[in-house]
Amino acid sequence: MRRHNTMPRWQRRALYLTVALLTASGLLWLCVHWLAWPQASRATMEGLPSPWEPWLMKLHGLGVLLVLLLTGRLSGVHLMKGWRMHWRRGEGLALFALLGGLALGGYALLYLVPETWRDGLGLAHAAMGVGMAVLLWWHRRSAAAHRPSMPDPASSAH
Repeated sequence: MRRHNTMPRWQRRALYLTVALLTASGLLWLCVHWLAWPQASRATMEGLPSPWEPWLMKLHGLGVLLVLLLTGRLSGVHLMKGWRMHWRRGEGLALFALLGGLALGGYALLYLVPETWRDGLGLAHAAMGVGMAVLLWWHRRSAAAHRPSMPDPASSAH
């Protein structure tokens, strides 16, 4: 068994790009919703949201589908191998717990919560999303630091 638990490059890149898409679309939506389209201007627009908000949510929804698909693929190999090797279980569990909380929170925002709860749950959802992106970055950085270095081909030629 290899002494490291790397994912294939395409899978790692797809996951990071998808998480970047989710983080960017979510943060842009927050900026448009709270900063660029303040409550005062909504009165003149009869309470309508910014025209950007639906498009940002559609992009965010696409990212959700992709990250859940990639996570399913990831859990079959990377997660199980790391679990068997007893490597960084806490980080992995935290990432999956955050993903589950984000998925449930997003579903609740769309279908379950009353309008009066939406702002508070939305901000909690955003905080969890940023936390997950930071934890994924940390998970990757600490994995690179613990990976054994490759021998220098020039020194082994002698």
